[in-house]
Amino acid sequence: MSNSKTKAITELDYKTLKKILDNSYDEIYVTNAEGIVIYVNNAAERHYGVKAADIIGKSSQEISEKKLWGPRVSPIAIKRKRSFTLEQKTCTGKTLLTTATPIWDEEGNLELVVENSRDITETEGIKYELEKSMQLLKKYKMEVEELRKKELNSPDFICQSKKMCDLLELAQRIAAVDSTVLLLGESGTGKGVIAKYIHKNSSRNKGPFIPINCASIPSELMESELFGYSKGAFTGANEKGKMGLIELASEGTLFLDEIGELPMKMQAKLLQVLQDNEYFKVGGREVQKVNCRIIAATNRNLKEMVENGQFREDLYYRLNIFEIEIPPLRERPEEIIPLVQFFLDKFNNKYKVSHQISQNCLNILIDYPWPGNVRELENTIERLVVVSPETIIEERHLPKHFREEASKNHSVIMFPRQMPLDEAINEVEKNLIEKAYRELGSSYEVAKALKTSQSKASRLIRKYCINKDKGKEKSGS
Repeated sequence: MSNSKTKAITELDYKTLKKILDNSYDEIYVTNAEGIVIYVNNAAERHYGVKAADIIGKSSQEISEKKLWGPRVSPIAIKRKRSFTLEQKTCTGKTLLTTATPIWDEEGNLELVVENSRDITETEGIKYELEKSMQLLKKYKMEVEELRKKELNSPDFICQSKKMCDLLELAQRIAAVDSTVLLLGESGTGKGVIAKYIHKNSSRNKGPFIPINCASIPSELMESELFGYSKGAFTGANEKGKMGLIELASEGTLFLDEIGELPMKMQAKLLQVLQDNEYFKVGGREVQKVNCRIIAATNRNLKEMVENGQFREDLYYRLNIFEIEIPPLRERPEEIIPLVQFFLDKFNNKYKVSHQISQNCLNILIDYPWPGNVRELENTIERLVVVSPETIIEERHLPKHFREEASKNHSVIMFPRQMPLDEAINEVEKNLIEKAYRELGSSYEVAKALKTSQSKASRLIRKYCINKDKGKEKSGS
């Protein structure tokens, strides 16, 4: 390159240099040693609402009196003999980040002060919104933590029977390992509570507990709900993609309730997850690692479903590393009274009342078979607390089917007249046999319940029940 061209590039005339500086986005503000403004570019017009020409030639003191901006940076930079940066507010509401740099001559005397100011008003707004969002995020995180604690701090199983005490002891041992668990039992027995109990006593108790009811999600949506999807995976999908429940349960527990309702296609995909501990999001190509424990539950007979081709055998054995079967409430009647009291206290507090249950009403609740198990008991107590107008909940406040069940279970034999003792004994015998046979259905069970021989039970059943239940007696019963 020739010397003339180099000179042309490196030496700019005043006009060209001014054009460059005036078109700078940042403000450039220069004062001499006496504090007189010798140059300011056009950016000042945006920052202060005045013409640049109205500032040049004025002293810093004179301009400061107009209160175009906050405290000046220059005096601090001059005093410290180095560059100094300060945030300033202007009369037009702008926020400037200003850096003042003093320039000294060869003898150490102040020659110039050059200030560079950048408009960060929009950045400040973004910063404010970010801080606001961070505060909201912190608040939501705390709320989620509180809700999680509230969810998991529900009382453990009320344990009065040997069956439940043994079951909880087993659950506590299983909680210590990270294997899958299959919970079995009738609807309403408390499979979800046991799942929470295992999670709470596991090493993952600081992580989330994410329940999903496999029966409540349509089969065509199950895959995206469980695994999530990548952006643009399908028409109508969220453009940012979606996190799946497996990912949401990371470092915690995923509870798959009603696992027997899972479609066969999803059974195969879930099996792969359990085998490989990895999966793909819908429409995704990046392998996702599984970092959650899986607990499954069902009220269906999975073995029968396997035999009928309705449930994958390999998935059944993958889920069934540990199996816990929760007994129905009718098999642990000693827990009815404590549960009644627990739910009574719970709903008294919730509805700000102070109901009590009469002994007669409690006796009916104890003898009721509870086909809906603990869930039915909880719903019944809530209903009684809400609808009973009096403090003491009596038998008459119970739903009709409770009273009908009680009349079947506690048939009172009325003798309208005096009768011979043998006739009265026959009447009692008849009532006992009819009731036992109606409930138990076989002479073997009737004999066992009434503590008599099977031959005698068969004879009495034929005597008293043959007209009502002809042909009902089973062979070998």
